[in-house]
Order: sequence, then C-alpha cells, then structure tokens
Amino acid sequence: MVAVPVKAERGRGVLRKLDRWIGVPVLFGLSLLRSKKTKPEHIQSIGLCIFAAIGDALLASSLIADLRKAFPGSKITVFATPANALAFDLITGYDDLVLVPITQPLAAMERVRAHPVDVLIDSSQWSRIGALVTAFSGARWTVGFETKGQNRHFSYDFSVKHSPNLHELDNFRALLAPLGVNAASMPPIDYSTFGSINCLNIKQPYLVLHPWASGNHFELREWPTSSWAALACRAIASGYGVVITGGSGDLDRSNVLCQEINRILDGLPSESLLNLAGKANLMTTAAYLNGSSGVVAVNTGTMHLAALLGKPLIALHGPTDPKRWGPIYPGHSNGDNTVVLGPGPDEGGAYLNLGFEYPDNPTYLMDQISVEAVLAALRKFSLNIE
Repeated sequence: MVAVPVKAERGRGVLRKLDRWIGVPVLFGLSLLRSKKTKPEHIQSIGLCIFAAIGDALLASSLIADLRKAFPGSKITVFATPANALAFDLITGYDDLVLVPITQPLAAMERVRAHPVDVLIDSSQWSRIGALVTAFSGARWTVGFETKGQNRHFSYDFSVKHSPNLHELDNFRALLAPLGVNAASMPPIDYSTFGSINCLNIKQPYLVLHPWASGNHFELREWPTSSWAALACRAIASGYGVVITGGSGDLDRSNVLCQEINRILDGLPSESLLNLAGKANLMTTAAYLNGSSGVVAVNTGTMHLAALLGKPLIALHGPTDPKRWGPIYPGHSNGDNTVVLGPGPDEGGAYLNLGFEYPDNPTYLMDQISVEAVLAALRKFSLNIE
C-alpha cells in the first residue's frame, strides 16, 4: 500500500493570489486579441481539463460517461494533475490520461498543447490557470465556466454560467450543453480496479471513519478528535471493527486518534482497529469503503467516493453547503442510504460556495454535531451500536 504525498493545488494560498493577479488581466487581454471560434462540425477528439481535488475530480468524471454515449467514436483525453490522478484509476471510459503540472503554468500549457483535441472542456470553477491552459491549448473549440466574480471566462469560445444554487454535479453536467448533450450520468466507477483487494485484516463487520479534511481552513471542516474517539469506542464495544482513513499528511494525527481510542478502551480486541491514513492508496481505500457496513466522513473526496459506491454514509458538514457539495446527488437514488448532519444556514453553517468564502475570524461549527446524533443516524441503517 503506497501513499502519494501530493498536496492539492487549490489549497496553496500564494498560488491562488498569483492566479488572480496575473490570470485575470491575461485572460482579458486574450479576449481582445482573438475572435471566438465556432464549434467543429465533426468532433473526433475531446479533452477534459479536470484540475481540482479528488472529490471534484470524481464528480467531473461523470462527463466521461455522457461524452462516450454522445460521441462513441471519439477519443477522450483527461488532463489531470498529480494531486487528483489517482481518482482516474477508479474511472473507466476515457482513452488517455495526461498529467499536467498545473502549478507550473508554462509547463502546463506545453503539456496540453502536446495533445491537441477538437474540443477542450475546462471544468475549473474559479481558478484562472485552468482557463489560461485552455486558451493556449491549440484546441479547435473551447468551453468553460463563467463564474460570478471570478473574471475567468473571457477567452473561451463558449462559456457556461456556473450557478451557486446547484449541486456541483449539475454544474459540471451543464458544460456539455453547448455540445448538445443532455448530461445525466454518474461517474463511471470501475469496480474491477479494487475488487480483488483483500480487506480481511480487520474485524468483520467494520465501519470506516474518515476524520480529516484538506485545503483552505481544513480545520474548520473537521469534527473534534474527541468525538471521533468516542464514536470509534462505541462501535468497537458493540462488536464492530473500525478503519481510520486519511492521506499522507494525516498519519500523525491518525496515530494520536488511535492511541486515544486504545486508552479509552484500555486495550483493544484483536484486529478491531486499523489505521490506513498515510499507508493506503485510493484504490485500497475504495476497497475498504466498499467492504464496510457504513462510513462516517467529513466533506472530502473520500465522502464522495463512499457515496458513489452506495455505502451507508453519515456525512458531517459545517461551513460546506451540502446542497452544493453534499453526497446526495441530483437524479440519483442514494439519498435513501445517506444522512447529512451539521449546522445549516440558520445555525451559521453551509455558507461555502466555491470553498474559500470564509469570513474574517470564522467560527468553528463542527462541535455542534453530537456523537449521539451520529450514532442515531447509523442505527437507521440497522447498525447495532450501543
């Protein structure tokens, strides 16, 4: 099991500032220098720029399935980044995966230009670098978002209005409307990539707990460690195994959490607790999610993966708006096995749209979610935890 220590690009504050200061004027200048092109009559190759973190990448991958149906003979190339590339090990339906060094703009442009396509679709919602790479891609026709306040749409041949009132899955789907495609597919998860991974080194049945967030102000989206420890102890005492998941940067915190669980229980039953944080790649994590009896997670890519796998899921939200970023998807039936917990707008939560709209001195909200509320939600799925 291998961890890949790649930090999500969008979590880097300096790059966000450079993106705004340099990207906006360059894009505006491009719009003055070049005329918009018309859609090609014959489309033989399509590129998808998917430069966001793993959760967004999984949702944006739904476009692959719809493009494959609408253009069965075309070549589909996914332009991804080192931070989200592993997500596409779980996805089927595309022909080529090209890794783009998105934190190095000139190299990123060169990499995309080396793989010319008839149509290039940029799924970036706010960053200007995605629009710049698309503008200099050499594609015959380009599509991307016009996002309010972001001034990033000037150089696309066709821009689609990004809505703060839609789930992000529906925003991604709207990118295919200019091609005449009524997008409605879910991400094409390839179960064969992790179906043979053995998950028997944990007491059966087991729960997966994903405590850790990432990106800007990640700590405001995390449940208290004491609450995770209490939940895990209740599950173990009720006869369940517990698996802790997380990225390479979460190993130390996960170790501390496991030590606290061990201290509270004063010794653990055999194989009742497994810490995968920093030790498992995304395919192994997917295998453990898929084999679990239930998942509790904060709003991350792991939460979205659990939802897409159809697992009984308790999703913990604070500042993130579940109507925009939640695990219950438009046109999908997974609402029956998903419970979203957390403060709504009336309690000061659910205010993030693109992910960075934190107020000055933001208030921590996740402690409004009680351990008893999570346990009650788990029992709705016939999980007998006392």
